[in-house]
Amino acid sequence: MKKFVFMGLMFAGILLLQSIVSSEAYAQSDLIAEMDLDDDGMISIREAVADPNLLAAFGKIDSNGDGKISAEELSESSLIKQINKKA
Repeated sequence: MKKFVFMGLMFAGILLLQSIVSSEAYAQSDLIAEMDLDDDGMISIREAVADPNLLAAFGKIDSNGDGKISAEELSESSLIKQINKKA
């Protein structure tokens, strides 16, 4: 019986972790889709002007300094976590 309870708790924990990770990925792709006007898969500084929070953090998020925020750079930033807290 204890094994079944333990397995159930493990399964619930895995589902919770998966939902957190997938919600961050969804928020990231949703933000890029919303902001990416030229459909290059990245957010340029011109595109970021539409969102004051993103614009303010642009230099910190654009870690390679190419003037665009990629999905990878966005996922490494804390901005996605802030968006998830608002949702």
